[in-house]
Amino acid sequence: MRKDHRGPSSRISGLGVVVIIALGVAIGVIGLNFKRWEFRPPEVTFDREFSSLGKNPVLNLSVSDAGSGLKHVTVRVKRKEGETVLVDEGLNNESSKSYDLGKLIAGNDKVSEGPATLTVAAVDHGLLRFFQGNRAEVTREFNLDVTPPTLEVFSGQHYINQGGSDCVVYRVSEDVVVSGVQAGPHFFPGFPASKSDPKMRFALFALAYDLPADTPIQVTARDAAGNEAKAGFWQKIFPHKFRSRDIPVDDTFLRKVIPEILSHSTTVKDSGEQVKVFVDINSNLRKQNHAKIAELAKASAGELLWNGAFVQLSNSQVESFFADRRSYIYQGQKIDEQDHVGFDLSVVKNYPIEAANDGKIILAEYFGIYGNTVLIDHGAGLISLYGHMSSIGVKSGQMVKKKEPLGKSGETGLAGGDHLHFGMFLHGVPVDPREWWDAHWITDHVTDRLKATS
Repeated sequence: MRKDHRGPSSRISGLGVVVIIALGVAIGVIGLNFKRWEFRPPEVTFDREFSSLGKNPVLNLSVSDAGSGLKHVTVRVKRKEGETVLVDEGLNNESSKSYDLGKLIAGNDKVSEGPATLTVAAVDHGLLRFFQGNRAEVTREFNLDVTPPTLEVFSGQHYINQGGSDCVVYRVSEDVVVSGVQAGPHFFPGFPASKSDPKMRFALFALAYDLPADTPIQVTARDAAGNEAKAGFWQKIFPHKFRSRDIPVDDTFLRKVIPEILSHSTTVKDSGEQVKVFVDINSNLRKQNHAKIAELAKASAGELLWNGAFVQLSNSQVESFFADRRSYIYQGQKIDEQDHVGFDLSVVKNYPIEAANDGKIILAEYFGIYGNTVLIDHGAGLISLYGHMSSIGVKSGQMVKKKEPLGKSGETGLAGGDHLHFGMFLHGVPVDPREWWDAHWITDHVTDRLKATS
């Protein structure tokens, strides 16, 4: 019988191999599950803050876990009558999951009106914490309100010109947070109309010149929960056909206007092709200017700052009318088409420009296609524009009175000669200034209606 000459060191070496193999396997297992060895819990986020939800709430939930991945998500709504489960879902390592909570709440008839608690719990596939996974739990207290606000229109007959303005007076319930007039795609917010009755509101609104005469116009009111009430009112629309004109464009004009505008613009690039640059200015920069006016209107004073009829520039002659459709012709070819949303008024060169009515200067600077420009906020979203000026004599933030000098006429911006471009906007929507120049129209459509609320 052969003797085993292997000593203790040989046996230890064998054991060491086994240990090494075991350690290798363990390290491999740990490596394969590296992401699961972490303590970070899932993230739970809502797309907005909320304290109240309505009949058709808009609320989205996002649950994510960038480490080991999601294992389970539950969403519950608890009221004094009991608890309702909206979500109870097992997941297979998804890194993120989204839920339309608004739709889930609205579609569950067990969730009734009143105070409630929303609880979201999410667990990941983490191996720490005794293999139970990392857990996140988020709760939100809210009130479920499915009762719409009340809304009543008080002003009577409304005769509205296409491209024109009007005023509606209405009363809302105390829970209303936003109200106004919806005219097609445009919303015109309402403002307090009476100191004695805080529920009374008024809204200046317009039927945009480029919308059809049968565009729906109605008053809307929304509470904090998102419940909405709508009300129609008596209205008669007068369609209007606006003029079309050809505007010749030559190289002399392009060489005059393009360098000046480019020197003041950060959005228009000089491609070296004059016609292309002009079209970019005439279309895209024009849109940017009008978008800026709409943005400024959001901060408009919630009261009327003006007094009586607006005034046309003294001694001026009308050269171009509101909403003229202009086709720009270069070397016999149409290169662009735009609408002229104001009046071109001319007197003599460098004529003093007057404020059309009382208000606050909200812009006094070079302003795209309009060159040196002044914008006046007259309150309730009504803004007047004075463009192409040679010089500006007022500053932003300054209060001005009717007929107060603003500067002098000129031909800056897209102007072929010295004149004033005068425009009026309601919450960014261009409106026909002729109504606001008419004292009788203002009395019938605005001031008499507001007097009835006092």
